Formats: sequence, C-alpha cells, structure tokens
Amino acid sequence: MNIWEQIFSKKEWGKYPSENVIRFIARNFYNVQDRSKINILELGFGTGANLWFCAKEGFSVSGIEWSKTGLERFKARMKDENLSDKIKQIELGDYIDKLDSFKDDSFDAWMDNYSLAYNDFDKTKKIIDKAMKKLKKGGKFLSVTPSLYNDGFEKDESLGYHLVKPTSGSDACTGIIRYCDEKDLRKLYESATYSISDIKIHI
Repeated sequence: MNIWEQIFSKKEWGKYPSENVIRFIARNFYNVQDRSKINILELGFGTGANLWFCAKEGFSVSGIEWSKTGLERFKARMKDENLSDKIKQIELGDYIDKLDSFKDDSFDAWMDNYSLAYNDFDKTKKIIDKAMKKLKKGGKFLSVTPSLYNDGFEKDESLGYHLVKPTSGSDACTGIIRYCDEKDLRKLYESATYSISDIKIHI
C-alpha cells in the first residue's frame, strides 16, 4: 500500500476545498453565463474536495488521481450529493501517462494543489507541458507548490535536485517532496506557448 492509500484509507482528510482554488475559480469563471460549459481538470485530486467545490458551483470536472481509495471516496461523495453528472472524465494513475487520455484544447483550466511537488523536476516539466496542451486557447492554470521555507523542510542533496523528505510539519510522512525557488517556477511554468501571470509566495 503506498503512502497516499494509507492516508486516504485511515484519515478523514481532504474534505474541504483549498482557498487558493476557490479564489482562482471565482476570479476567472464566476461571471460565465453557462458554467456547465466550463471544463476544469485537476491533477492529483485526492478525495476530490476541489472538484466537488467546482461541481457544486456548476462547472464540469475531470481529474487524475494516484490513489484508488481517494478516487472512490470522491465518486461516492459526488453520488451522495447528486453531482455525478458534473463528472466528465476521471482517470486513475500517473499524470504523465493518463494525460494522454484527455483531448487537447478541451479544458478552460487545469489545477494542481501541491500534487506535482511529489514528482522530480524533469518529470514535473514534462507533465506541465502535457497539461498545457489540454487547455483551450486563453485557458488558465493554477499550481500550488512548496518552497524551502515550509515547516520541516531541510536540504538534502543526496535525494536529488531540490528534493526533501520532511519528518516534521504538515508534510511529514508523505514521502519525498520537491520544493521550488522563483527560478524553478520560471523554468517549469513558462515556455514559448504559456506563461505565468501571477506568483504569490507565502512564508
């Protein structure tokens, strides 16, 4: 059983949406006349709190999740609240592979709330490149990623580039995590076809 299967199986965790996601969705899509035509993709949706929120607000949702337990809990919650019709496509597995299952130019936004941080730098860049291709022209993205200032983060070059394994703080016992500095952000989230419009750093 992997780390996230253990977390989602044993803890009532991830029930409420991220404030970052709420602000992102509200700022970009609350004024849309027909919200059902707005397609939102989340990478690593966990137990689905963010997608649940988006569906509750009338948007169409899709996602990829590593944990079968997390995915099943999300589907059960959506069924219990009569929101299953808002789900367009859900995939179980690795983003780098499962993104190929989604049509290019089909999403108005994709979101990552800390999940990409559990991939090394090179793999993360490849995932982002694939995710960007799924966006419609003018589409938006939100990605929340940790910095070295996070509680419990200590440099350990033996793990690889900007990788840490926290033993304290909120990220303790969740495995190896990649942190970013601003230079990393520019390399990961900017290219000839996409760019960063806003960076917020919380310390």
